[in-house]
Amino acid sequence: MTPEATRERILELARDEGFELVRFASAAPLAAARVAAQTALAAGHLDGMTWITHEWLDRSTDPARFLPGARTVIVFALPCRSSASQFSVLRPQSFPARGRVSAYARGRDYHRVFETRLRRIARVIRDEMGADARATVDYGPLLERPLAVAAGMGWRGKSTMLLAPGFGPWLLLGAIATSLQIAPDPPLRKTCGRCTRCLVACPTGALSPEGHVLDARLCISYHTIENRGPIPRELRPKFGNRVFGCDECLDACPVGAARFETHPDFAPVSLDDAFPPLADLLSFDDEAFAVRFRGRSIMRAKRDGLLRNACIALGNVGTEGDLPALVAALSDPSPLVRGHAAWGVARLATRLALGLRYGACGVLVESLAVEPDAFVREELTLAIAELKASG
Repeated sequence: MTPEATRERILELARDEGFELVRFASAAPLAAARVAAQTALAAGHLDGMTWITHEWLDRSTDPARFLPGARTVIVFALPCRSSASQFSVLRPQSFPARGRVSAYARGRDYHRVFETRLRRIARVIRDEMGADARATVDYGPLLERPLAVAAGMGWRGKSTMLLAPGFGPWLLLGAIATSLQIAPDPPLRKTCGRCTRCLVACPTGALSPEGHVLDARLCISYHTIENRGPIPRELRPKFGNRVFGCDECLDACPVGAARFETHPDFAPVSLDDAFPPLADLLSFDDEAFAVRFRGRSIMRAKRDGLLRNACIALGNVGTEGDLPALVAALSDPSPLVRGHAAWGVARLATRLALGLRYGACGVLVESLAVEPDAFVREELTLAIAELKASG
């Protein structure tokens, strides 16, 4: 096949698999992306993500190390949010006893959606075109956003997200590295200009004042998904009702304001997929968690992480009727959940009424008397002190 015919065949395969956008990039090393990522790692901005090492970044910015002999990287995208969805316009204050799930995680796990389709395309490249091909989503050692920028799919916004004309930051990405030689698409000559909406919108100040730098230590998405330990106490009040991810910088972005439809696999089936009842989440054991979220990205947070997040959210937005669920969580098998339940009890009671504070303080004192875990004891002690200080 001629290079032109090869390109058209791949585009045909991509269309058959339902991909909205497909672009081609050279498999040359991503020198600028490597420097930026190494700088972020050295500055501590990636602390907590232990799999990201200097060696991992060297590999993930060189497609030829991902696939020896690679000449081209094909970047695929699917939209993960519909501007027309009845769930896309709901704000946290509309549902004070519900959590909020990031738009991309309200349907099927995008890893599974991409894996199936990309592997079929890679198989055709190998079998029909006689070339090597290897597919990946964001779990593999290949940085897909810099490749998407190199391929002209969009530009790197101040939020660090890929911004694509017509879609803005609402795209999920996958890639296939191949030994095929295909002419790369030209990069876009676009920037965010003077716009700072994403920087202003970030609840925790995780984005640098100039943009383009994200500190994971302050990022709600990192903490609610990747962090396996306690959430820093100073950040908890800023989480609002978010239990998985945070779309504030994406929602604030004016790029891609035109109407578009999310891929059907990513669309929520019900309101609970987008805004789950918080008290209900606290009743989940491991089995119930697995049954409810099997095949969805929320599994990434694991049961204890999601319940930890729900305790924080209830503290921030719960009602008096939610207090029993938080009190019950003080006896959860997981110390991580019990500790954050203590914070949630104090936070909720402090927000609501003086009489409620008195009763909540008594419950926390009783829990402290029988609590064996040092972390939970510290959280209980601090929660009791905060309630007493509030009157």
